[in-house]
Amino acid sequence: MATLGLRLYQKTDPNSDFAILLENKKTKNSLLFQAGTVATLSQPETDAVRSDHYGRVLDAYGCLGVLQMCPRENTQLYLVVATKCVRVCLIQGSAIYRLQEIDIVSLHSMRPANYKPQEEESWIKEMKKLLSNESFYYSTAGSGSGSGDVLDITLCAQRRSTTASSTDNRFFWNRMLHLHPKRFGVDCDQWLIKVMCGSVEFSSIYMNNHSPKILIVSRLSCERAGTRFMVRGVNDGGHVANFVETEQMIHIDTMDDLVLSYIQTRGTVPLFWEQPGLNVGSHKVRMSREPEVSVKAFQKHMRFMRERYGRQVVLNLLGTGVTGRSQGEAALSHLFQIQHLNCPWSKDSPHIVFDFHQECRGNTEALPKKLQPRIKNEMETFGYFTSKKGQVLSLQRGTMRTNCLDCLDRTNRVQTYLGLDTLSKMLEYLGVASNGVIVQRFSTKLEEMWKDNGNRISQIYAGTGALQGSKLIDGARSAARTLQNNLLDSSKQEAIDILLHGNLLNNYLAAHSRSLLPSSYLYAPISVLRQLCDLSHQYTSPIPLRVAVGTYNVNGGKHFRSLAYKHLSLDDWLLDCQKNTLQSSLVDTTPEEEAAQHSRVPDIFAIGFEEIVDLNATNIVQNTQWSENAASWGKELQKVISRDEKFVMVTWSQLVGVALFVFVNERHAGHVKHVSVESVKTGMQGATGNKGGVGIRMVVHNTSMAFVCSHFAAGQKEVQERNNDYDTIARKMIFNLGIPLWAHDYVFWCGDFNYRISLTRDEVIDNIQRGEWEYLLQHDQLKISYAEGKCFKGFIEGEISFAPTYKYDLFSDDYDTGDKQRIPAWTDRVLFWRRQYNKDRDNANWSPGCITHYGRAELKQSDHRPVLAVIEVEGSVVSSPSLNSAYESVVASLGPSDCTVVVQVRNLPEGVDADSVFDDETLGAVQEAMGAVGSVVLVRFVDNRVWFTFSDSQTALKAVSTSPLKVRGQELEIRLKTEAWREQLDQELALCGDTTTPLVDEDATLMQLEDEDPTFSLRNMEGALEELYQSQAVGDEQEEEEENEVGEQQPPRIPPSRPAPSRPPPPRPTPPGSAPSSPAPARPQPQGPKVMVITKSTRAAHSSETPPQRSAAEPSGPPEKPARPSRPAVPTQSAPPSQPPPSLQPAPPLQPAPPSQSAPPSQPAPPSQPAAPSQPAAASQTSSQESPQVPSPPLEAPVTSSIFGGSLSSPPDVQPEVKRSVSPFGAPPPLPDNFPPQVSSGPKPASPPQLAPQSLPPRLPSRPTGPQPIPANNSESRNVSTDSPPSEPPPGPPPGLPPTLQSNGPPTVPSRSLPPVPGRTAAGPPPVPNRNLPPVPARNLPPVPPRK
Repeated sequence: MATLGLRLYQKTDPNSDFAILLENKKTKNSLLFQAGTVATLSQPETDAVRSDHYGRVLDAYGCLGVLQMCPRENTQLYLVVATKCVRVCLIQGSAIYRLQEIDIVSLHSMRPANYKPQEEESWIKEMKKLLSNESFYYSTAGSGSGSGDVLDITLCAQRRSTTASSTDNRFFWNRMLHLHPKRFGVDCDQWLIKVMCGSVEFSSIYMNNHSPKILIVSRLSCERAGTRFMVRGVNDGGHVANFVETEQMIHIDTMDDLVLSYIQTRGTVPLFWEQPGLNVGSHKVRMSREPEVSVKAFQKHMRFMRERYGRQVVLNLLGTGVTGRSQGEAALSHLFQIQHLNCPWSKDSPHIVFDFHQECRGNTEALPKKLQPRIKNEMETFGYFTSKKGQVLSLQRGTMRTNCLDCLDRTNRVQTYLGLDTLSKMLEYLGVASNGVIVQRFSTKLEEMWKDNGNRISQIYAGTGALQGSKLIDGARSAARTLQNNLLDSSKQEAIDILLHGNLLNNYLAAHSRSLLPSSYLYAPISVLRQLCDLSHQYTSPIPLRVAVGTYNVNGGKHFRSLAYKHLSLDDWLLDCQKNTLQSSLVDTTPEEEAAQHSRVPDIFAIGFEEIVDLNATNIVQNTQWSENAASWGKELQKVISRDEKFVMVTWSQLVGVALFVFVNERHAGHVKHVSVESVKTGMQGATGNKGGVGIRMVVHNTSMAFVCSHFAAGQKEVQERNNDYDTIARKMIFNLGIPLWAHDYVFWCGDFNYRISLTRDEVIDNIQRGEWEYLLQHDQLKISYAEGKCFKGFIEGEISFAPTYKYDLFSDDYDTGDKQRIPAWTDRVLFWRRQYNKDRDNANWSPGCITHYGRAELKQSDHRPVLAVIEVEGSVVSSPSLNSAYESVVASLGPSDCTVVVQVRNLPEGVDADSVFDDETLGAVQEAMGAVGSVVLVRFVDNRVWFTFSDSQTALKAVSTSPLKVRGQELEIRLKTEAWREQLDQELALCGDTTTPLVDEDATLMQLEDEDPTFSLRNMEGALEELYQSQAVGDEQEEEEENEVGEQQPPRIPPSRPAPSRPPPPRPTPPGSAPSSPAPARPQPQGPKVMVITKSTRAAHSSETPPQRSAAEPSGPPEKPARPSRPAVPTQSAPPSQPPPSLQPAPPLQPAPPSQSAPPSQPAPPSQPAAPSQPAAASQTSSQESPQVPSPPLEAPVTSSIFGGSLSSPPDVQPEVKRSVSPFGAPPPLPDNFPPQVSSGPKPASPPQLAPQSLPPRLPSRPTGPQPIPANNSESRNVSTDSPPSEPPPGPPPGLPPTLQSNGPPTVPSRSLPPVPGRTAAGPPPVPNRNLPPVPARNLPPVPPRK
């Protein structure tokens, strides 16, 4: 056990300022915490202070620091101390302890005598539970080491020996707790401990008169810390979830202090992905951001790994199966490989795909045979670290990065094997490899330690131990994981966020700072952050952004299943709505310049849907957060809006029937960050999600935006219920890290609000026919509630100059003619709000935004009409040089963080004691003079000087300006206690920066990659994919030729170190007609070679082949196996100028993709007789001689979409070229799964005829442009536009911690993928072969006997 070295006292006098005294029982020094300040007291001062009404609270082993909580910028401080711990080991003169219990003491209020831990706040209970789960460790000087250096357990042995490394902040979990004491000059190394989260396993064995100490240390990174289903993938800084650095070390002090060390890493796939819904059994994997948005974060991660850990080998253990549980893993693995090939920091890092379940089937004995040959060269090249007497003998020059889905069970087994494999090399170095007893002793003990290490890592991330292969134990742990991850992890995640970001949660200042400042600036003092945000106009420049927000109640989407309405397009709603509105007017008076400006493509699309699934009991109870219907809509939307310019999906969210999709223009994809989603239920008083809202927040460049789509309560008279729904969503819509809805620069709110018109049906119909919109709007419930301040306070809505959008008969222009005959109303609306900061109140040019279009589209598939608003807003971009200049000026004007000045006598005569100068009268006069300057919180007399601590740093600077101070004939000098406060602030911010030193020094060749700036476009993706599959095609051909030449007796060839990617799964099925299909958008294509989709077989090239299916153009006959050419001929036919629309083309026959390589579709192989077993090789050689120019990649199952799980097919307007590659992210986006197959190698289809725009109801007045506020009535409709939106949110309770997303989603089943249609010649589609069916023979039935 450790020594209780600290004692905590609190001031018990209620008439004086509260204070906490932390005393070191050995040195008798103490820390005084009073009024938000910290002072270090000597032994005499400690004795004097302790005698002034102080009472003992508790004893502690160590102090973790001061936790800062800043809800609504009101700082609250708590002291965190360790009250129970146990020593794990004593190694290299330091003792390593494991935390078992902690206590949290408030620095603002006295703990009562009858204090009960059960009555603590919920977040304090969760913090204690988190830090007391025996996963946190710290080190101190050993009992026999005196006051020597303490072993820093955040550093591996190689980093401790090769460089003068400081603490690695990635594994320094309580670094934020060190900030507050450090600002007041406290020696944190003496008073505070550094805590690491992970695992420390220790053992000592006997070896030939020596006692080697074996240590396995796993260090969990805090850069992206969280629980299993709460934190997945990568963040914008390039840090991945569950990143663990594991070190295996052997220390023999009797052999010249010999140290042998080997490290390896693990971490989830560095892409933006998640697992939504209630996760039970098989877990659905969904990409939360498109690959174009993930490129920047992925490359940050790979660059960090390459620079800090040397050469890398990526061991990808994800499944590659196309069905079952591994289907989602295969899609994720496939995207991982594509990004890896596209990254310049991964050029010399092999990516090894090793399907653990498929290759080992639960038995790790297969690893030496199947995995070892593929990593043997790298393992020998990387080596391990060796040192003697502090002298480095060898270095480890690379690491193995292992990942599976959770980086738990499979990763544990592979890393155990790698550790045991390295142990054999270490034993050879020790000269005991031939001693079987010692080898067995080492291996058995190390294997047990690795097993315990895996259990502890799994306990941290998943809440249970690791799965070991036992059906009974694994079943119990799987059930426990399900309960823990779905029900209890939300509170654990909140505790982790408080520990790591306590002062940056639940306040508006932190949210604004995140969008403007680098991450290292966020932990500066609050006064610095506030000044920087107020001076944002000095280092930001405005940029125009066009945001298009649409809403559509699709009534469940079931009416789209009819093939009779497949010709209807969404273009009229999303792209041509404004043009159609102008064309419907009699006279278009829009100037040409303004018309050209209005035709500009938006930068951001936010499209919301209501009733995207049926609001039945099944969907409501399951709380659907992912549906095939919504996925099909997302693919269709991306295809439609990419007609003129490419758009990429940022993310999407669904809550039962409400869904929201956010797209950005491709040129902004690399500037999107801090994306998060949230949902709020309002149905049945917040219990169900049939009514509610979903929200998506993001930062584009340096402008924060929040998009909300909601569905309010229905009914003609339920106005108060709708107002309550709005208030509930506005208060409870709190995003990740406690960011409230009103902390954003812009809020865009759309949806089916269900506000009705308070008139009779006949009156409403009559006024609609006469176009009396203003009269109807006077009775609009939304505008009436807005005028009364009950909803959407400060929001702006465009002028409504279109007919009500609810409720229509399906596929008709008639309002509801059913039995209920509902009253028409403007239920579908779009509004927006801009936050006005203090600096904007005096800015005459400040504008909330401009609405350039607000109208509806005439899509008749639902009982609602869709609405679209196009809004011009002002974004901002930060200039780094200007920001640095502003930061320096702010720091210079604010002063030191400790807010302390020193008063001393100037030119004190010799022989005169300063104590005689500072008598009681003089000290009182000085205190009175300092009190006139500002609020004094602490006065101390130290070394013949008087220290005054003020409430803020600027007051300290003001006090210095009064120097010299003349009191009672004495001239006193006033100076700052910390004159170099700028350097001290840099040291404070260094606690939040990157302090990881490289594992090994690289040469200059690696640094040349630093200047590369890859573009975040589809061209790089397509190039990487082309390289990926062309190399695989050549490898498959060479492998099959070698097998045919050598024969079956030849031993299998060792696979290459960088194999081809795993086979992706087929797309998921969707109901027929889940979304309206639009004609293929005619978007300008970039110059250069085009690409087409090439499918690959799901089996290896040397596996048994099955006869390929013939297309409709081939003559009928028995199935025959064509020769497999290695170099197929390239089609040279030119595409015809036009072709009938896809809907008029005959559908191709349903046939599976051939598992083996065959002739191109445009040149089908003629039928031939079945060949002998040796014939395919000869045929391959013959074909290779005939056309040796172009390699033919093997066929593969279609790539699963990154967002929606559908097939990533080739765009229909891409022409075949000589150079073929694969692009799962090709432009335009993929069609829905239920869309007819497109001709990937055939001619380009002609554009379908444009539909005439539907006219609006008669007497539709033209509408002026510009922002139009919501008028309360007709008389005020022209005066509300001058009102600016409020800078503060509507009244309500302060936001709390983010609510838990309760999720549940039914699993889906895989679908069949359709092969590409064979290319057609210019003569048109091939004739359909005649089918001579035999006549049906006549059936002579006996006569029916008469009934008796």
